[in-house]
Amino acid sequence: MSNIGDISEVHYTLGSFMAWCPNCGSELSGDATKCSSCGAIFGLTSAWRPLEIPPTDTAERDKYRTFWRRVGAMFLDGAALAPFAWLDQFIWNHTSQPFVLLPWAAFELLIGPAYEVGFVVAYGQTLGKMACGVRIFDLDGKSVSPKQAVFRHIVPILFVPYFGFLQAQNILGGHLANRAMGDFSTFLILFLVWLGWVLLEATTMLTNKKRRAIHDFIAGTVVIREGPRMTLLWWLLALLVLSFIVPHFMVEGNIVGGT
Repeated sequence: MSNIGDISEVHYTLGSFMAWCPNCGSELSGDATKCSSCGAIFGLTSAWRPLEIPPTDTAERDKYRTFWRRVGAMFLDGAALAPFAWLDQFIWNHTSQPFVLLPWAAFELLIGPAYEVGFVVAYGQTLGKMACGVRIFDLDGKSVSPKQAVFRHIVPILFVPYFGFLQAQNILGGHLANRAMGDFSTFLILFLVWLGWVLLEATTMLTNKKRRAIHDFIAGTVVIREGPRMTLLWWLLALLVLSFIVPHFMVEGNIVGGT
């Protein structure tokens, strides 16, 4: 290639390969020595190289189309943690001892954030995201750092001390209704706050090209499509179905409704 004399010989030698700018990847005309897109100037040899055709605008958009996959992953991550929810239901309905409930409440508050942060740091995705075929990267395409993984989950993490204080206060005071979260109105307010946050996240995702949610902007991350892991998907779907069935066969005695 270094002895090639003219552009036609380069084109003949490379056969069906097309010419692309080595700087920005734009297609070049047959006799180009300067890229019309980025302005890069290059010699004949460097102007030609056997690259694959760059992704089209549609392909570029498609890799960020993760909204419904992420919604599905949210439910499947809940399914992955369902056994802890069943154990939680069993414990709260079979004991009122603070020395059992206090450490369990602390564990239950931490297991969700630990699951999210731990899997994202280790694999760039939770089990639900693995099953649905999406992975988290930083904006440079690198793996997510521990700091970024924490920042992606920072809002739920900030609520952990409040929930911990509320539960500890109620457990020590003998008020165990609604998992020691207080009366029904408190329970309802917490649910509405959570629902509002989820809707705000969803709205943000649907109003930018890379489908970044608020927590992605906070952490400097982006979520990309990849192939789903079908075996894991079926296992998590089975757990999701069981998460609706199993609680109905268990005692539920401390959830108190109200007006």
